Amino acid sequence: MSSGTPRTQLRLQPDVLRWARKRARFSITQLAGVMAVAPERVSGWERTGMVSPVEVEALSSGTRTPFGFLYLSRPPEEGLPVPDCRTRDGDSVDLASPELMEVIGDMLRRQAWMRDELADSGAAPVTFVASHTLADTPRAIARTIREALGLGDGWASTTVGWREAFEKLRYRAEGAGVLVTFNGVVGNDARRALDPDEFQGFALSDPYAPLVFVNGADSEAAQMFTLAHELAHLALGRSGVSGFEQFQTGHPGNERLCDRAAAELFVPETEFREYWPRVATQDDPLRSVAQHFRASRIVSARRALDLGYISDDRFRACYRDCRSSAKAAPAATDGDDFWNAQRWRIGQRFAEAVVRAIREERLLYRDAYLLTDLYGDAIDQLPKRLAPGA
Repeated sequence: MSSGTPRTQLRLQPDVLRWARKRARFSITQLAGVMAVAPERVSGWERTGMVSPVEVEALSSGTRTPFGFLYLSRPPEEGLPVPDCRTRDGDSVDLASPELMEVIGDMLRRQAWMRDELADSGAAPVTFVASHTLADTPRAIARTIREALGLGDGWASTTVGWREAFEKLRYRAEGAGVLVTFNGVVGNDARRALDPDEFQGFALSDPYAPLVFVNGADSEAAQMFTLAHELAHLALGRSGVSGFEQFQTGHPGNERLCDRAAAELFVPETEFREYWPRVATQDDPLRSVAQHFRASRIVSARRALDLGYISDDRFRACYRDCRSSAKAAPAATDGDDFWNAQRWRIGQRFAEAVVRAIREERLLYRDAYLLTDLYGDAIDQLPKRLAPGA
């Protein structure tokens, strides 16, 4: 696209054009790169509203904004379909990216289908969902989750390391009736990455088909905490999108409670208080805590912060180090890596339900494609490819 001034011009609302860019999480320079124009051209649109019809189409495509929205007289009030629990420096985050909106829509569709499947089969509700209120303690919430998932006291210590504990928690959550999804992109589109700085996960509470989504573009250490945090959301019966911004202590009441319940799930307070004096004088006591409790360093640091053993600055430093040094791998596109990604993105339980419905002629292939983002014979391969040990 040429950066020269087009002959035909439309006058749109600068506020709407600015909204479209910010919603797509682009700076002026980034949007200029996407549209192959000079940054001054983008600045001009947002100052005067003067833009060509061709540029409107390119802007709609480049920012993934519905075409008609760009002709509105003011920015639309496009709220999330679930409660927004994200904060940044104590303030609510106003705009949600097209990627986040689409992922939530996909998961709501998946949940609705699974709920109908379970209702038709006479399934019982998931007992731990909505079993607690904000008046309950983190210890009580964590205990309920452990019991629902069949995890005894000290369960993590039976694993080899924190990654095995992480996987065990995920499989037990699925076994308890939770739909668990990890993904770092929209569907299977590696070009549309999810930004962990925008959100780290969300929970969709439902008595029959509760769902947890964890942003797989985040570091594994952070994902471990996110999974436990979203399970605590389900125990409270509260849907919501979470963006921890370093898990600050200034969150609204339910987010703070979920943070503490998540830490308690891996690192019980009583055991931590007994163990800390043994390692407090070490150069890196948090590493010892993580190894002892089979928890990631972020989880261990959060527990130490909650109980007053480390400062907020020290926690932030640990958090930054973990995220910068252990970013998640990019989405796989083929071979065994592709199917390993699907194991986390779809889950064995949901995959089996989809294939069973197809074979019983209760679900068309075209609808299965919408639920899984898989095409062709990949649908038929799901149960075998996603089976444990496959």
